[in-house]
Amino acid sequence: MFRRFYDTLYLYALGILKNEAEAQEIVNDVFLRIWQKRDKIQINYGIKPYLFRSVFNASTDCLRQKQASGQRSFIEIDDQIMEMVGVNEEYIFNMLQLEEVEHDVHEAINQLPKQCREIFCSSRFELLTYNEISERFNISVNTVKTQIGRAIDSLRQQLGEYL
Repeated sequence: MFRRFYDTLYLYALGILKNEAEAQEIVNDVFLRIWQKRDKIQINYGIKPYLFRSVFNASTDCLRQKQASGQRSFIEIDDQIMEMVGVNEEYIFNMLQLEEVEHDVHEAINQLPKQCREIFCSSRFELLTYNEISERFNISVNTVKTQIGRAIDSLRQQLGEYL
């Protein structure tokens, strides 16, 4: 399981945390916790969604802790990077733009109706299949397809300036 999913989970955590060491630590911790609690864990929707949800939760917890301690949560510009690239205004401007886009995407997702948002996030962030989502929410696969379609349409409208 470790060999099969580690690289994918690492890239997923890296996308959230933007820090290689933290991403490695998060994924390693998730696998360690699963191993330690292997006799007690009940996985209802398959191992892959469980792993991605675990990494997502651990990554967002890490971001919250960093935010609470006053560290920047999404984009860090440390001294080493600044020494390597110098004070490059275009680089800093691009990083700030990325942070703004990320914020706008989160806002747009949060504005979706509750069930639509939950279905969309289950599909896109937990990587659940339509069948798994329909079982989780006790709805038909067609309803899942419709809700994801509505979410995508809404996000396209709200985020049109970025497309």
